[in-house]
Amino acid sequence: MLDDIKQKIIKDFPITMRKIYLNNGSIAPLSLSSIKSITDFLIKYSEQGPDSDDLSKYMEKLMEETRLRIKHLINCNAIEVSFTQSTTQGLNLVANGIDWKKGDIIILRGGRHEHYANYFPWLYVAKRKKLKIKVLKIDPNGFFDINELEKLAKLKKSKLIILSHVLYNNGSIMPVEEVGKIARENNLLYCIDSAQSVGSINVDIKRIGCDFMAFPSFKWICGPLGIGIFFCSEKSKDILIPDSIGGESGQIISDDSLVHNDIPQKFETGFRNYPALAGLESSLRYILRIGMHKIISINSKTSSILRNELVKIDGIDIHGINDENLRNSIVSFSSPKIESNLLKVKLEKEGIIMAERDLLNGKKIVRASPHFFNNEEEIMKTIRVIKNILEHT
Repeated sequence: MLDDIKQKIIKDFPITMRKIYLNNGSIAPLSLSSIKSITDFLIKYSEQGPDSDDLSKYMEKLMEETRLRIKHLINCNAIEVSFTQSTTQGLNLVANGIDWKKGDIIILRGGRHEHYANYFPWLYVAKRKKLKIKVLKIDPNGFFDINELEKLAKLKKSKLIILSHVLYNNGSIMPVEEVGKIARENNLLYCIDSAQSVGSINVDIKRIGCDFMAFPSFKWICGPLGIGIFFCSEKSKDILIPDSIGGESGQIISDDSLVHNDIPQKFETGFRNYPALAGLESSLRYILRIGMHKIISINSKTSSILRNELVKIDGIDIHGINDENLRNSIVSFSSPKIESNLLKVKLEKEGIIMAERDLLNGKKIVRASPHFFNNEEEIMKTIRVIKNILEHT
C-alpha cells in the first residue's frame, strides 16, 4: 500500500528525476500541484484584475481555506493562525511583543545549540530590555533535565519557556507536552519553534498547550518560500503587542484612537504574499490527503534504512539518539576520514543533496533529512556513493 502511494508521490516531485534530494530540513521542493496553484493564482490575478471585487473575494476565501488546513494539521482553532514571512518573524513577534519587566527570566533550551532563528531574538530582546536568560543544560543529543526546568520555572521572575520541538541538527524530539504542563503549573508563557516538526511528526497544539508557535511553509510541508505560520492561542492573544500596524491589522475607533484588530489579522500587517499562500494551501491539501500517519510511516522506514546502512560503514559516526520514537527522519553523521563540508560537496557532485550543520561544541556533521518522496533505492545508492567517497579519501 505504501509503495503504491510512494510511486504516485514521486511523479509529483520533478526533482526526483534529477537528484536524490535529502535536504528537506532546509528547504523542501514543491510538488507539481503546488506549482500549478501558484501559476493559477497569477493567471487569475492578471485576468480578473489585481484590485477587482472577484479577486478580493477569492483571496479572502483562500486565506480562510489555508487557516482551516493548518487547523486540521496541528489541531488548533483557525482564528489562532496568522501568516508571516517566516519562522523568524513569528518568533520575533513573541520576543518583541511581550511587556517585559527588567529582570524577567527567559528559560531557553541549549543556548547556541538552538537554531539561531530561535536564539538571536532572545539575546536581542534580553540586551535591550535588561532581561535574564537561563539556559537549560543539555546532553550530547540535545535533551535536558526536566527537573532543572521545573526548578527554573519556579523562580520568581521566570516569564517564558522557549525551545525547539525538533532539533534542526540531529532530529531529537523534545518533550513539549511535559514542558507545557510545567509552564501551566507555574503560570509561564510557552513558545515553540516547530520548524522541524510540523509536517514531519504529529503536532497537536491542544495536547502541547503552548501559547505561541512558529513554523515555515518551505520545510516539511513542502510549501513555497517567503511565507510562514504563526500560532497565537486565543487565551494569550492580548499578551502580545505587535511592533507594527497597518490597514490590515488595525483600525481607528470612535474617539480617533488607534487599536489593533483581533487575531488573526492582528499579526498580518501588510501581508501581500498571496501567490505563496495559494501554493501553501495546495501543499497543505497534499499533506493532509496523504495523511500524517502515512508520511511518518514512510519517513520512519526510509530514515531507518539510511541509519542502519550507515552504521555498517567503517569510518562513519552516527549522531543522535537511537530510539526512533524520540527523533524524526533526520539522520546526522560524520567521518574522521573527511571533513563534513567536503563530504557534503562530494555528495552534491554525485547529485545527492544534504546539508552540513553544527552539533554541540561546534562539531560539524552531515545532515540527511529524507521525506515522503524519497525511497529505498535512493538510500541504497547514497550508501554506495558514501562508501566510494570514503574508499578514495
